[in-house]
Amino acid sequence: MKLKQAYFLLSILIQMFVITSLMTGSPLLTTPIIKGSTLPWGNIMTWTLFVLFPVNFLVIRKRRRLHLIPRRFFNTTVILSLLMGVLWLFVSYILSGNWQFSFSAKDTNQSIWQAYTYLTPTLPFIGYLGMRALSVFFKP
Repeated sequence: MKLKQAYFLLSILIQMFVITSLMTGSPLLTTPIIKGSTLPWGNIMTWTLFVLFPVNFLVIRKRRRLHLIPRRFFNTTVILSLLMGVLWLFVSYILSGNWQFSFSAKDTNQSIWQAYTYLTPTLPFIGYLGMRALSVFFKP
């Protein structure tokens, strides 16, 4: 098995575990990483998911001939998603002020956090669909 295929398979298995844990409300999500710590495993797992997901888009994309504009659009959105994923844990802490990412009231910081959290995994899809749409207008 090639290294690229092994990475992709391992990444998918990790992502499936995280998504299943999130969907089922696993008790692991609220368990602190270190006893007495306030940082729960759920936040680390979500952070890992947000980093692995855009990398998979870069790994599996076929290298076919594309015009520079659609290719740059795709690469830019996926790399932006990867950067947002890497920074997600820290941005979330800054916006909420705690490692549980709990907000005391509905405020601007919570709205920004929600938009940031939803946009992070959505950007690779936007990039892919945008690349496909732009490919109609820009031929190699």
